[in-house]
Amino acid sequence: MKIESVSFVVHTGKERAVELAGELKKSLAERGVGVDGGSPDLVVSMGGDGTMLRAAQTAHAADAPLLGINLGTLGYLNEVDMSDAWTALEKIASGDMEIEERMMLACSADDRSFVGLNEVLVERASRQRLIRLKVRIAGEELGAVIADGLIVATPTGSTAYALSAGGPIVSPRAECMVLVPVAAHMIFSRPFVLPPDDAVELEVDEAEGEAVLSVDGSMGMDLAPHSTVRVARHPRPLRLVRLSGPGFVERLRRKLQLPG
Repeated sequence: MKIESVSFVVHTGKERAVELAGELKKSLAERGVGVDGGSPDLVVSMGGDGTMLRAAQTAHAADAPLLGINLGTLGYLNEVDMSDAWTALEKIASGDMEIEERMMLACSADDRSFVGLNEVLVERASRQRLIRLKVRIAGEELGAVIADGLIVATPTGSTAYALSAGGPIVSPRAECMVLVPVAAHMIFSRPFVLPPDDAVELEVDEAEGEAVLSVDGSMGMDLAPHSTVRVARHPRPLRLVRLSGPGFVERLRRKLQLPG
């Protein structure tokens, strides 16, 4: 893979991440590689999974592969530790890597649109009131969900907020969407596993007031009564760089501290 330009997304609250990013940028510039310019050939995330979610926005918009360099605890998305950062860049430049595609979500509400890697969440705006959401799947009405919120997650996002809310763990190689109620106030509160091409529509019921939309825990907007949020698979996946790091099951075992 020919690398002429690299963009970095760095956790600025971690001093070592900032220092290492500076060292890598200097080394790349000395070799004639552009840094943090437009149209990158590679995006590098330096931090944890939160930084990776921000970097995913940059990489997906540029249709560039994303490499995660981990600083701190083991993340689900990061590929290499910081001590192996330069070796990883050399491997990528020589083509010694694999690309793993991850499903992305396209979300629209009112006149705004978002793209997410993990999940779309519609939740209550007030701590004193629940929300009531009318749910439609592939144009068919499912019914109303009364809860603190409702999550539409990708397989990647199934191990994030959706897991805490009682959703299933889904392999990132699967193609599906997971619909998970958050603290449902109703007898039926099971998660749904949906085909990847079934669009989900969530309409805020007027009787329960306003709600809030959140995408990957950072982007979002307020939702007025009768607002409809539409979530569907984005036509273009995110491309993650995979080298020789642990696989999904091993990462999961370590993260959840499962007994051996």
